Amino acid sequence: MIKHLTADLHTHTDVSKHGYSTVYENIMAAKAAGLSYIGISNHGPAHEDGAPEGHFRNLRILPEIVEGIRVYRGAELNITDYNGSIDLSGDTMKDRLDYTIASFHDEVILPGTKEDHTRAYLNVAANPLVDIIGHSGTKCFTYDYERVIPEFGKYGKAVEINEATFHVRKESRENCMRIARLCAIHKVFVMVNSDAHFCKLVGVFPNALEMLEAINFPEELIVNGDGKRLETWLQRKKLQKEQGT
Repeated sequence: MIKHLTADLHTHTDVSKHGYSTVYENIMAAKAAGLSYIGISNHGPAHEDGAPEGHFRNLRILPEIVEGIRVYRGAELNITDYNGSIDLSGDTMKDRLDYTIASFHDEVILPGTKEDHTRAYLNVAANPLVDIIGHSGTKCFTYDYERVIPEFGKYGKAVEINEATFHVRKESRENCMRIARLCAIHKVFVMVNSDAHFCKLVGVFPNALEMLEAINFPEELIVNGDGKRLETWLQRKKLQKEQGT
């Protein structure tokens, strides 16, 4: 039984107009939720409400520990075309951030065909500067799950199970379940995140956890289910970026 997660690495702040809390408010919410780690991951600059590149480069001013919570510096990258291009420079992602999430947003690119989305995700999978695949269960961006999920595993990505999807993209629930089942079959890591745009939602994932429980998802494949597992995974991803693999 999945009782507790140690981290939430997909949170937004008021750097975006559709985010309603500060970095410090999110950190304090993580502490109140019993988390040990939080990630700050605002939208990249290609999003109409995204942060400029300078925001991500300057995240290094954040202390690593605030109020006893380990703070990771991240970004939710936008996939900007069907070749899997993303919207931050390589040196920002490699040298200034602790992790990245790559997501499709229809504010950035209109949905294409299933094959379009598949091609984009295959290229994102092979990109060593991407760590987490964000809310890929989104119905309007369906892809060939059976073909792509093993590739995410091959390149060490974590596939996000996104709590917000169960609220704002309810029609995508079955896709999320299908993706999670394939991750279990192929032993691909998942990461459960809130995608919080308000501090009171940080560290709150009841629907995502309920879905994983319903399919008996292996707890050892949840990256943020254990602090040591998370730290080891992030270190491995950092090494992959340095080696370009």
